[in-house]
Amino acid sequence: MQVMPGIVLIGTTPTFYKIPVTTGLVRHVAEGTYPPEKTIVFAHIPEVPRPNRRWSEGMKPLDNRAVILSCYEAFKRIVGI
Repeated sequence: MQVMPGIVLIGTTPTFYKIPVTTGLVRHVAEGTYPPEKTIVFAHIPEVPRPNRRWSEGMKPLDNRAVILSCYEAFKRIVGI
């Protein structure tokens, strides 16, 4: 099993993902069929100081930026950069 990392951005606010990819999942995707087992995707949304304003503030405030950039640094280690 391989793990595929990913990032989705809404504005400048990232959500980080780890998706386990098995040979069975690859086969079912290629065939356009549903696999019998569930694929559990792990997501991480950075904990910013003002969570209620996460989507509107993004990386604009410096305290948000420090948290989000530290998550990018950790993500780089997962990806192997």
